[in-house]
Amino acid sequence: MNLESHVLVDMTVKEVQEALAKGDQPAIAVLEGEPSRTLSNSAYLRDPARAEEFERQVAEEANRIDLERLILAVPQISRPVVIDGDDEVRLRSPYTGGPLVEDDGEMHVILWVLWDEEEGHESGMVPYRRKRDGTPVFDAFDGSDYIFSIPLNPGAGPGLVLLRELLDENLQRRTRP
Repeated sequence: MNLESHVLVDMTVKEVQEALAKGDQPAIAVLEGEPSRTLSNSAYLRDPARAEEFERQVAEEANRIDLERLILAVPQISRPVVIDGDDEVRLRSPYTGGPLVEDDGEMHVILWVLWDEEEGHESGMVPYRRKRDGTPVFDAFDGSDYIFSIPLNPGAGPGLVLLRELLDENLQRRTRP
């Protein structure tokens, strides 16, 4: 990941952290280019149709500007699973599937999906924890030192509609309409 993309990940994750600290759980998209834009959607996690609509809106905005890079960051709950001997990460909205199940290895994360015109796409997550009263704690995993990359699930999940709208089958930027 280049320096500009790393800064964008850090900045956007911090924005999500600030929203979580205020009791909100938005999806935040930042488009860097000429001109730059920031979009946010507080209903993203509650309604899959609205999530898809928001990602299409982000893609439309991306096609209106001279885009250099973009990021979508969303609070999720992750759970490690082993499928056919391979470790995978399953993600779910904090609004579905009930409370966090720590015994299954679930943890709160901020999932991010990044696209950079020079380096392509990358995804990762930044874990955090919650106190018993629900207050989020972001230093539990040494902050950005615990950011790690994960492969995207090709079936569904945050960012996939956006990437499908933005990229062609070779993961190159589609020609702008």
